[in-house]
Amino acid sequence: MASALSPRFQQVFPPPMDDVYMDQMDLKTLYRFSWTCKELNDRVSGYMRRAFCPKNLFAPIFKPNEHLLFRLLQFKTGLVISGSTVLHFTCFSGPTQSVA
Repeated sequence: MASALSPRFQQVFPPPMDDVYMDQMDLKTLYRFSWTCKELNDRVSGYMRRAFCPKNLFAPIFKPNEHLLFRLLQFKTGLVISGSTVLHFTCFSGPTQSVA
């Protein structure tokens, strides 16, 4: 895909820097950014696949492939964790400990 990008475009937005730039953008900005041209749409789509991949999000918490078992548990039981539960879960703190 990188070879399809114009030289000027590559100069302004070099491919290895995509994640650095896009990590600083909120989702609304990313969405708008992706609509400016096809090249940026492809870049933003790739970033979103990398940034929000469940395997990568669960990597600090689970051993390799354990995230699949957790996701299967969520699917079969309807388990949804959100808010402070997620913070306690990801910070390995108990329900009475502060995560701040």
